[in-house]
Amino acid sequence: MLRVLRQSPCSLSGLLLFLTLAAWGQPQITSSPNVVGSGARALGMGGAFIAVADDATAASWNPGGLTQLERPELSLVYNYKWLREDFTSSFHPEMDGNNGVSFNDVNYFSFVYPVPWTWKGRNFVLSLNYQRKYDFDRDLNIPFRMLTAIPPVGNIINSKTWIDYSQRGALSTLSPAFGFEITDKLSVGMVMNLWDQDLLPDNEWKVRRSYRNRLMIDGAIPGGGFTRLTVVEDYKDFRGTNYTFGALWNATERLKVGMVYHTKFTADVEFNQFTYTLSTAAGLGAPTRAKRDQQYTFPSAIGLGVAYRFPKDKLTLTMDVTRREWDQFVILDPRNPSVFRRRISGITGLPASITEIDPTYTVRLGGEYVFVNPKKPKQDYLPSLRAGVFYDPEPSGGRQDFLNGLLLKGDGKPEDYFGFTLGAGVLVKNRVNLDAAYTYRWGSGVRKDTFGLPATDAEVSQHLLYLSTVIYF
Repeated sequence: MLRVLRQSPCSLSGLLLFLTLAAWGQPQITSSPNVVGSGARALGMGGAFIAVADDATAASWNPGGLTQLERPELSLVYNYKWLREDFTSSFHPEMDGNNGVSFNDVNYFSFVYPVPWTWKGRNFVLSLNYQRKYDFDRDLNIPFRMLTAIPPVGNIINSKTWIDYSQRGALSTLSPAFGFEITDKLSVGMVMNLWDQDLLPDNEWKVRRSYRNRLMIDGAIPGGGFTRLTVVEDYKDFRGTNYTFGALWNATERLKVGMVYHTKFTADVEFNQFTYTLSTAAGLGAPTRAKRDQQYTFPSAIGLGVAYRFPKDKLTLTMDVTRREWDQFVILDPRNPSVFRRRISGITGLPASITEIDPTYTVRLGGEYVFVNPKKPKQDYLPSLRAGVFYDPEPSGGRQDFLNGLLLKGDGKPEDYFGFTLGAGVLVKNRVNLDAAYTYRWGSGVRKDTFGLPATDAEVSQHLLYLSTVIYF
């Protein structure tokens, strides 16, 4: 057959061999969701808000802080994001280049109601919240080349593929919450997070992958040398429930300590896949469809925070540490035709039994300065400035040292990301709060799991802008 290929490369059997070889050489793309923070004020302080939690986003950071809210209030948060990945590869320099995506959405919406009838004078606060929890948005446009020699005749096959990858969607919750004051110093709270597409119709995501392939044999393009493979995957009907528990302790008049725990949960997902091929030799191939149920298990997280308010009540400094158990992020696909892909890691796409994923520890430091004028008994306009820094690693399988994502165990070490934030706000006539925050987050030599190729990584930069308002009644 090899000698026939040299003489008649456009034969059907030769074309099938070429396509098979090309498919073997293509990198498999992995992409996990991004954790989303809530509120311009909190993120302006670097996201160190567990021990503060004194506005309407408390249900997201620490529901134990809800008892600090004394009036009914309505809040809305909007955000804009611009994300960029600059890949480099020593083995495949043709992959070098920039990839980016920008999008905007409603980040948070809530209504808070302090119950006027309390038990023994203790504060009891209810809230209903919409929270955007995970983003899936990502775009990649990557050229990829493979050279293959076929013995014994020695045909040289040059396969070049243009990979277009697009991922869109988000996961959000509708979250009723409450906070209860146990003592003058200790408050607790709980949030029920409802991940249900009947309640939030846009709770889904889609992945589209397009591979445009050109084959050359000994420098010549055969008659069937152009092929396109398109795969579209829809993830719908996402349903699950988890809980957030929080506590806030006023250790002293100026020192607060907060703790929060987000439970692990498993959600049911409807998976739909549509695949078709287009070849210059064979035309449009028969499309294939697949539909089956999957289960996604999302990780638990625990956080601890401290906040200190200086005399004169102008300056507050905060610090948070959060641990997230990413080894729990597992996808169960019991009807997958490949037995190796029936229980896989959501980080690497490899079998969970051989994948090691270390937990991540996020450290955040922040501060807020309020420009209080002590000469005015009533502050018609109360401006404030905020800033913060953070270390926010992402989970990784560490499989970058293994050729083309072979089923070999990596080190599971997280990848390092750092960032800083700036924010400002103003309280107008004690009725309306307006806040803005800017976050810059970056990582160097990261995203090594994306293609599973040796010596391939990215420089990542992320710009995020948050705008929010709180209206007090």
